[in-house]
Amino acid sequence: MDRERLKEFTFRVTQASRTELVVIMYDVILSDTKVAREALAKGDIEGYERELKNAQRFLSELMGALDYQYDISYELLSLYSFVNKSLIRACVSRDASLLDAVDKVVSGLRAAFKEVAAQDVEGPIMRNTEQVYAGLTYGKGCLNESSLDPNGIKRGFMA
Repeated sequence: MDRERLKEFTFRVTQASRTELVVIMYDVILSDTKVAREALAKGDIEGYERELKNAQRFLSELMGALDYQYDISYELLSLYSFVNKSLIRACVSRDASLLDAVDKVVSGLRAAFKEVAAQDVEGPIMRNTEQVYAGLTYGKGCLNESSLDPNGIKRGFMA
């Protein structure tokens, strides 16, 4: 994952609710498969495999977070298992067309969780994070983000 994508996802995580975190994880998987396709097209086999393994790590986190007291968890596990097998096959065979099924399943799940996230009024999980104000400074051809913590509180996850 390059610095820009990492920075974007990190910012989104700091502002996310529980359900938005799931959407972000789906976004990471979709982003990884997209970058993997691009790497394979350039002949960068190591980059292709690295991105697919990163997608698998996020998928493993989703699998590990399932709460089996709900029936839907078993359905999600089945879908996640299919996606994981497809990622493995795509990695081993170096066939990016196998990622089409991955993208289809993950995009469908993302759309469903996006709707749920829109109804989530719980607010961000990380309550003790920096506030980011965009647009305070401009450079030629770019927008610089500055952060300001008006309370002077240390940032991070507050349990």
